[in-house]
Amino acid sequence: MKFSKYFIVLSLVLTVFLTGCNQADQPTIVSCSSTMTEIVYEIGAGNQVLGATSFCFFPEQVMKDKEAGRVKVVGDFININFARIDSIRPDLIFTDTNMQRKIADSLRAMGFTVYHFEPNRLEDVYACILKIGEVTKNAKSAQDMVENMKADMDKIRAVSSKLEPVNVYMEINHMGPWTFGSESPLHDMIQAAGGVNVFGDTAVGVFRTSNDRVVEKNPDIILSPIWLDAELGGWKGITPLREIYTRPGYDETNAVTRSRVLYYDSALMKHFGPRQVVATQKLAYLLHPEYFESPEGTIPWELGWIK
Repeated sequence: MKFSKYFIVLSLVLTVFLTGCNQADQPTIVSCSSTMTEIVYEIGAGNQVLGATSFCFFPEQVMKDKEAGRVKVVGDFININFARIDSIRPDLIFTDTNMQRKIADSLRAMGFTVYHFEPNRLEDVYACILKIGEVTKNAKSAQDMVENMKADMDKIRAVSSKLEPVNVYMEINHMGPWTFGSESPLHDMIQAAGGVNVFGDTAVGVFRTSNDRVVEKNPDIILSPIWLDAELGGWKGITPLREIYTRPGYDETNAVTRSRVLYYDSALMKHFGPRQVVATQKLAYLLHPEYFESPEGTIPWELGWIK
């Protein structure tokens, strides 16, 4: 009997000790980007997140964690609250894109370990996910995610590769004709979806083109970004499709003559990470609606349904 009691007590002590060791082995995280937050949660490291931005809406659990106060809001994408991050003292901080380079540098100067990502191709996105899995101690789930993403992308390509490619001009900003060249994951997504990025011969990421160049490229389809609560909580700032139709020379393009000027979900398309498969499926539907279905749960903004 005494031995049994001793064994039970020892087992409880070991359980508590091992649990504590396991928790201590998991680095705490502050994510300064909605993209990073999504990846971290999807690989199973959401419980390690102590701080995220006000722009982190997905997955739903991060909103619940912020509402419960478990995850502190550390600012928005550009305006980061350094004092709050300093009070959290995370083991790891994640930032991304060129817009957060200075933020990453400032946090490193404060003594934090910062991982900054600027993926230029789809393969870079996979590498980003794997790296996050490695440093957060979730390597296996990150590897599984990447393998599943690659397999799903191959399924899309298996269909799109047999179709006539569609020339695509995709604007990424409502403030003029901003687009991207070959150094963007969106370039690879367009190719996988059965399209050709009309500016894919430009070896850069995001850049501002001109209306004359767009007309010269003669796209078969023009895609314009739309997103919920754009600019101060309303629809202000979103480019009306009629404005694109009436740009000088655009009436000569295949996209306008065939009425193929559509909206796309900016929040879905431009977030590299787990949902890029769904985003590519949506692109495939926009380019080849007769061969692909619109992914379940995506918003039909391409039809111009602005509520």
